[in-house]
Amino acid sequence: MPDDKNIDEAWKKQAQAEKDGLEAASKPSEPPPPADFPSLVASLASGALLALGILPDAEGKTPPPDLERAQYAIDLLDMLAVKTKGNLTPEEERHITGALHELHLAFVEAARRSP
Repeated sequence: MPDDKNIDEAWKKQAQAEKDGLEAASKPSEPPPPADFPSLVASLASGALLALGILPDAEGKTPPPDLERAQYAIDLLDMLAVKTKGNLTPEEERHITGALHELHLAFVEAARRSP
């Protein structure tokens, strides 16, 4: 019996192209920043600024202030400052102190504007 099967190989090529595309999309184009103290402070501060309605979200929209969430993020940063006191370089100390100062001012302003 002759082998009359006509196998369509196009689907295999399409599946491989989709797989290659997914692998390429999942690989970061740039390496993340180093895991260091200023990055941690910036991350916590960004969360507070987002909660205060100062930074836009991932969709580019500025959300209304969520004072409880903002206070929590600021409290985390305050706790970090207390727990690391005496163990930071002068630059790290200035960084966290400056971030906290700016966040406290922004929180007071957001609380004034809220009903």
